[in-house]
Amino acid sequence: MFKLKPIVFYFLLLFATSCSSNKLSGSWEFIDIYDGEIHQADTLKTKTNNSRYGTGILTFYQDKTFSSMGNSGTYEIENNLLKMKYNDDKEATSMKISGINKDYLLLFSLAGSPKTWFYKKVKGKEK
Repeated sequence: MFKLKPIVFYFLLLFATSCSSNKLSGSWEFIDIYDGEIHQADTLKTKTNNSRYGTGILTFYQDKTFSSMGNSGTYEIENNLLKMKYNDDKEATSMKISGINKDYLLLFSLAGSPKTWFYKKVKGKEK
């Protein structure tokens, strides 16, 4: 007998994963780093980048690769967890996706001190 429920479940799981990946695709400008986990973007910070940490662009491609400041690698998303592996590193870096929409991305560092990395979407460079 054909079992519909498991097929529907796996379809929805695949659909949810691809939607998260599609939201992430494109170029993101680094804005600042916050202490602790932040779930909503500070709208004043979206205007300009005046961070003491400098600037940079992080680009996620639909083929599950990314580039950042001359480095590149692969990524995967599982349960709101972004795993990024740079080509020259042995281990992947894991970051929790604390917030994402068409304008901003908040990534929470799971290693070291708890910090949220804030990015804004670079308009016109979606890939």
